[in-house]
Amino acid sequence: MKVQSAWGIIYYIDPATKEPKFLLIKRHSLSKKIERVAPKWKIEHWEKPEQAALREISEEAWLKQEHMKIKQMLGTLSLQLYNEDGKLGVDKDITYFLVQYAGDPEKVEIEHGWGFLGSWKWATIKEVMWLVYYKDFRELFRRSLHLIGTFQISDNFIKNF
Repeated sequence: MKVQSAWGIIYYIDPATKEPKFLLIKRHSLSKKIERVAPKWKIEHWEKPEQAALREISEEAWLKQEHMKIKQMLGTLSLQLYNEDGKLGVDKDITYFLVQYAGDPEKVEIEHGWGFLGSWKWATIKEVMWLVYYKDFRELFRRSLHLIGTFQISDNFIKNF
């Protein structure tokens, strides 16, 4: 059975630099590597994907929903991971949303558990390019930066990473 998940690419505009910063959470991947991700989880049967994204951000990062606004759906990716014996272990569709955060960026709290390491970072786009392993996930951040529109990608590093 295919699992439906919702993710939020969360950002706020740093008042000092006018640059967007994106929330990354440190966790153990299924392969036991440490990776940086955005908050996500399964969509409950009674939820719309937008509701699930906001609920998960609130639950995983302790950010108040009234301080978040979905700006746009970014798209859906299909993910299939296979076990060591070659059998399908994870089959999911992940719907991504660009979410603006207007609260205090220091109010983030990530609990240690469910693979999360209790660590988080508001990252610049350059830091995102270094910290995020997966090219398709980095592309979502690049696209998000373009949609935010307050900061131009003029750096070839960001364009070509």
